[in-house]
Amino acid sequence: MKRQFLYNILLNVGLILMVLSAVAAYNSKQYPVLAISVAIIAILVFLKYRLLKQIRQLTKNR
Repeated sequence: MKRQFLYNILLNVGLILMVLSAVAAYNSKQYPVLAISVAIIAILVFLKYRLLKQIRQLTKNR
């Protein structure tokens, strides 16, 4: 369970950093960087969804 907790924290930090990066890229009109940031945000959201699904399964089985 500690592993999932640490993984969740890292995903949250990554999401926050990527959102800030996307905003900065948009404000400075660096659209390739914005596209990369949005792609990484999508991947991190998908990983967070999988983690939450896994946690629900673990708690359901207990």
